[in-house]
Amino acid sequence: MRALHLPGFIPSLDALPTPSTRPPLPAPKKGQVLVEVKAVGANFFDILLVQGKYQYKPKGDFIPGTEFAGIVRQVGPGVTGFAAGDRVFGAVQVGAYATHVLADTHSLFKIPGALSFEEASGIFITYPTSYAALVLRANVQPGETVLVHAGAGGVGLAAIQIAKLLGATVIGTASSPEKLAIMRAQGADHVLDYKADDWVARVRENHAQARCRRRH
Repeated sequence: MRALHLPGFIPSLDALPTPSTRPPLPAPKKGQVLVEVKAVGANFFDILLVQGKYQYKPKGDFIPGTEFAGIVRQVGPGVTGFAAGDRVFGAVQVGAYATHVLADTHSLFKIPGALSFEEASGIFITYPTSYAALVLRANVQPGETVLVHAGAGGVGLAAIQIAKLLGATVIGTASSPEKLAIMRAQGADHVLDYKADDWVARVRENHAQARCRRRH
């Protein structure tokens, strides 16, 4: 298989090598499946990880990448619920930036038929994070107001979409006109440029009666 193989941490993304190494194709162990990778996610923590700035620090050489989507090619002993040919998405601690990845079945899900590999590869991290904040922690109800900071990022966009599905009014903040447009396109009711606007005053002025939930 081909992979983006790093001998250790790098100072910046400019130092990323071209994917060219060819480690042997791994065989799945008990509870694992081998997935042919069709698309991958790129999160901010992936950038931190390759620079050695994330809380988890691989030792020695490693293949970066967490989120992926692809096709099951082989299942390990004892695996049920997955079979060769299944379209799946999931996450690993490292190793996704390769043509194939080994994944534990507890971190793997089948892709609904309407989703592409590219769409599915960005679900695992962002949507559960936002769902946990808005539903499990904040218990957002219809008619409430949700303020989403950095709303044009991956988790922010997921939060906007989920909050709208919950029936909330959504205020999104971001740092440029382009990002404000992205938030509007995803359903935000109000958008604020936190560099140009006094967003605290704007929120208080226009939503004084709202019960405002925050996403951290």
